[in-house]
Amino acid sequence: MDPSLLLAAAYGFRHFTPNSLFEIENRIAEKKAKRAQAKQDDSSQQVKEEEQCSPQLDLKACNKLPTIYGKPPPELVGVPLEDLDPYYSDHKTFMVLNNKNIIFRFSAAPALCIFGPFNPIRRTAIKILVHSYPFYWLFLF
Repeated sequence: MDPSLLLAAAYGFRHFTPNSLFEIENRIAEKKAKRAQAKQDDSSQQVKEEEQCSPQLDLKACNKLPTIYGKPPPELVGVPLEDLDPYYSDHKTFMVLNNKNIIFRFSAAPALCIFGPFNPIRRTAIKILVHSYPFYWLFLF
């Protein structure tokens, strides 16, 4: 793993924005181009090295955020963030943390083919899903 990626992630959480999604799509396109080039050059060694990359076990979904990343500020709780795991740098995903620092990972593909990752309805649904006590508000009435 590249130590610079770990250090960049350790010192800051970044919001998931349309620019983030554009950068991910560019990385995916670059990876496809490299694979096509590797197939033409018959350098299967390069392809095997890329396929060996796997997600970090401490950053799996539904796990608590490791203390090495620090505590996120309260304004970033329930908000889509760029994924800290380098494995997902070329996957259309984003992560959301709840107030107990539990990681939730979502796809950036449109939900139901109409709700993109930046749609207010989808953002509200995500906030409800990641809330620590999602059904306590039902008992308030």
